[in-house]
Amino acid sequence: MPSTFSIVWIIGGVIVLAVLVMSIVFLIKSIKRAKAIGMETSTIKKIITSSAVFSIVPSIPIVIGVGILMSFVGMGIAWIRLSVIGALQYEIFAQQLVFNAGAGIDPIQLIGTSLLLMTFGIVSGPIFNAIAYKKYQGKLASIQEKNSKLMDGISGALMGGMLSGMISSIIVTAIFNFNNPITDKAGITTYGEVTLIALCTSIVLMALCGVVLKVFKQKWIENYALPISMLGAMAVAYACVPLFA
Repeated sequence: MPSTFSIVWIIGGVIVLAVLVMSIVFLIKSIKRAKAIGMETSTIKKIITSSAVFSIVPSIPIVIGVGILMSFVGMGIAWIRLSVIGALQYEIFAQQLVFNAGAGIDPIQLIGTSLLLMTFGIVSGPIFNAIAYKKYQGKLASIQEKNSKLMDGISGALMGGMLSGMISSIIVTAIFNFNNPITDKAGITTYGEVTLIALCTSIVLMALCGVVLKVFKQKWIENYALPISMLGAMAVAYACVPLFA
């Protein structure tokens, strides 16, 4: 498997090292700036400690994503894809798209194709930001200032369109898998009934987190909604698999 090649781990190490160096540089600059504006050292330490602790739970979905992708592309590639700008939803969707359409194709070719799809798909974001983000951000700020409702509508439409595409794909695939479980090349069996149950569970949990945030004004849950929804849906799916196996 490609993830066992030394070059994969070397590339991953270089990427993670670059991220760590950037994080340390920004941390040092932030501490210097905080001291320059008069913040006490004890307050700075408290902020750093709190940020470190509260970043653990929101990172759980990334760890879960690495575990899921490992079954298909190996540890090294999964580590690279989700350590920088990879998004769990996108990476898994791209990987499944390739593997589901790759019946009869050599596993090595499937892994290479899925990696290329993930990489070329996600690289469009940084390229756009480097070329046009400043102008784009200024335009958005102008619209927000002139008509905040229009801006909210545009943002909602973009997010809704993206989620609709992903969810519709999940629902259609699950419906076609009703009473017809599919085992992929990695040996993972998918049950359409379990997929829909997990989807509904995650939606309900996310809605409950939204209620806690909006109604009870508990803003802390905003960073925990995704891991709560994912872990809850996974637990329910795991419990339901024996019912359909």
